[in-house]
Amino acid sequence: MTALEEIVKRVPMRNARALSRTVMEMVADGQLLKGEQMPTVRAVAAAMGMSAASVAAAWRELVDWRVLETNRRGGTKVLGPPLAPRATRYDTMMRASEGIALNLGHLIPDRTILPPLAPALMAVGQSLEINANDPVSISPALRRAIEPRWPFPPNYLLATHGGIGAVEMALQASVRPGDRVIVEAPTVSRVLDILEAMGATPVPVTRGEGGPDLGQLEAALRGRPSAFVYQPVGGHPTGMGVSAEWVAQATKLLRDIRMPIIELVQTPLLHTESWQSLGRHLPHAVVHIHAYNFFFGSDLRIGVAGGSDYYIDRMWQQLTFSSGWTSRILQDALAFQLSDPGALSELDRYVATCRQRHRAFTKALRRVGFDLPETVGPAIWLPVPDEYVMTTQMSSRGVVVHPGSYFSSIPLERDHVLLNGTTLAQGQDDMALTLARVAGLA
Repeated sequence: MTALEEIVKRVPMRNARALSRTVMEMVADGQLLKGEQMPTVRAVAAAMGMSAASVAAAWRELVDWRVLETNRRGGTKVLGPPLAPRATRYDTMMRASEGIALNLGHLIPDRTILPPLAPALMAVGQSLEINANDPVSISPALRRAIEPRWPFPPNYLLATHGGIGAVEMALQASVRPGDRVIVEAPTVSRVLDILEAMGATPVPVTRGEGGPDLGQLEAALRGRPSAFVYQPVGGHPTGMGVSAEWVAQATKLLRDIRMPIIELVQTPLLHTESWQSLGRHLPHAVVHIHAYNFFFGSDLRIGVAGGSDYYIDRMWQQLTFSSGWTSRILQDALAFQLSDPGALSELDRYVATCRQRHRAFTKALRRVGFDLPETVGPAIWLPVPDEYVMTTQMSSRGVVVHPGSYFSSIPLERDHVLLNGTTLAQGQDDMALTLARVAGLA
């Protein structure tokens, strides 16, 4: 039996989704082998009584999933079974740090100075609301702690399993394989991993005056994207945010666009000044997200999304389908850390220590010749002549730094490496001198 005859026999319904799923199963089962030539769109359409447009749509989905590969001269061939989505950049960064003594690349908190969790866990363990059966999008205690810190009145608040988890849910609410998503360049590497796993195409917008370049943003909007992801304050990896003028101009560009505008703030508690947000002007479209694990550790990995009723309700429905809502214990522990006087004192101490370390490292790097803007951290986006030389040479010295290319889907104008400015408690001058020597500055 030919491949076409087998496809016709196995497809349960004559539509694009049923066709793509059947072909995917046949590849996974070994009935269609890697490198095998697929029948043409016209042949499949004629054999199945489907329109050529429906078959072409199924083929496009399979190409997006990397099951098939199409080119004009060679037709369509089987690439192989769909690969399980992997966080490619994250995995690479984790492997690069294995067995190396000092990790200056990962933006993880110093466990030795984190605020203690024991008082929060003791307090919430006595709550009468623990083990209540009715799920809530956010616990009342966490809502009370979060709302005063939000940059605009949120229509809807949702607790999630971390800030990156909230970004992924927001993208899943509107993005499908093959869709285009606008992202700033550089951006959080995990955002690029998520888009790659979804089969979506990142449309990079580099930094301009006061934020993502408005001319590039306007051009990208003409491609009918499905979402826009950016960071309004303390952007990772650059540490930069957006200005009031940028928000005013971006509001004009985005006012009539129907897609989620996802604002990610990785380290909200480091930024004591009020910051700009499109949510003040476009509340129907903005999903504003805060992450807190940098301040309380990876085991209190809570994110909060607030803003658009429409998109955040779709995110909540994703959680209710799988009973995946966030534990009240974790929500109320975070609320305790953000509201109890003793816990706030510990938080202030931690934030002051992070700021002091970042400031000391930045000053040391400037003294040896690096040109750095004024940011509060935790990241230091270090300009270097060659990121490959920097990463390999520092690795040979027992220090991990991450290359800037991990944080952009396109080549940037200048090479950079990422440093965590809050890791070193001392020795910033010595480390700055080592980095300068490797970069050829000293």
